Amino acid sequence: MSLGRVSLLRLDRTGGLAPGNKSFKLREYLAQARQSGVQRLVSFGGAWSNHLHALAALGQECGIETVGIVRGDDGEGESAMIADAASWGMRIHRVSRTEYRRRNDIEYQQALREYFAPCLLIPEGGASIAGAQGCAGIGEIIRRVAPQAERIVLPVGTGTTLAGLASSVAADTDIVGISALKGAVDLEQRVERLLAAQGLGSRVRWSIRHDFHCGGFARVNAALREFMLEFEAVQGVQLEPVYTGKMLFAIHQLIKTGQWNAATGLLAIHTGGLQGRRGYPWMN
Repeated sequence: MSLGRVSLLRLDRTGGLAPGNKSFKLREYLAQARQSGVQRLVSFGGAWSNHLHALAALGQECGIETVGIVRGDDGEGESAMIADAASWGMRIHRVSRTEYRRRNDIEYQQALREYFAPCLLIPEGGASIAGAQGCAGIGEIIRRVAPQAERIVLPVGTGTTLAGLASSVAADTDIVGISALKGAVDLEQRVERLLAAQGLGSRVRWSIRHDFHCGGFARVNAALREFMLEFEAVQGVQLEPVYTGKMLFAIHQLIKTGQWNAATGLLAIHTGGLQGRRGYPWMN
């Protein structure tokens, strides 16, 4: 298994009970809560949400109440993630899938703020300016520990982490995001909006690949499964198939097919999310 000159930034080893990029995304929200005196954080996610898992862990650690608006009707979506979050004190508020689709609706969000008042409402995945500003901390780590990296590759869900990196890494860096979603054609626009909201232009080269979703969000095909099992056996590094597994699979394929030069110094970001492995029996 050849991955060329690839180094791996192990964010999965940071953050205690909330490892990976999620703890960076949530930094500014926690700071806002402290500054405003709010003691309750509310956000959205599915039954295996890394975001809600991290929010619950940080809430317990910081002594702040947390509420998870969980997609799925009552009786659906039981998972080890929900069990963890509940054990850390998160209040699980289940809503129907129809209601969950309104999570970005302004009127619905205001209704939730009133229902759980006083609270700070965090967008799904921490996707906002605050989330991107928190992820700028990842860029600062890269500038310190891997200043020689010519290309940085990371998995992309909402584009928030990518926007944070684009605002903070060296200007001559090439950033490539590997989308975990199928058909998310607006991801580039999301990143551009987050950068514009911070008063930043395209100070670095960045792009998003949409051809390695392996069937869609949280989906796994045979090629991805085979790659991940071999990678873990050879490298001794645990992966999960939603984000980091697809990113490393993409790197392997792009080098193998000659689309990327194996001699290029490349830094791949392991964004954590290993708690989600429990949702895939073949990984355990």
